[in-house]
Amino acid sequence: MSIIRWAIVIVIFLAALLLSFSNSDQVTLHFLGFGSWQAPLILIVFCAFALGVMFGLLTGVFRMAKVKRELKKARKALLAYEKNSEPNSDVITIRPVSPSPDTLPTTAPKE
Repeated sequence: MSIIRWAIVIVIFLAALLLSFSNSDQVTLHFLGFGSWQAPLILIVFCAFALGVMFGLLTGVFRMAKVKRELKKARKALLAYEKNSEPNSDVITIRPVSPSPDTLPTTAPKE
């Protein structure tokens, strides 16, 4: 699975690289009326790509932190349960019994 992920990342990176080399003109980026910035399109595309990667990684970090917190909470609950319960008090042991010939029911044919 990791190989597929890296292949997808490389393909996206190469596509962004080719797109930016073919569009290297100066462009003006306007910030909702608060100002503007002139830069080559290649720089703006790579900044947008880097911001997307950063936000994606941050999302993964927050999700992993949430899962770790839930796992820690579940482990504490399991330890508390094991500490408060008697050993094997809730376990029912079922052993398979194979019938012996003398314990099999015998039925006489009805006449």
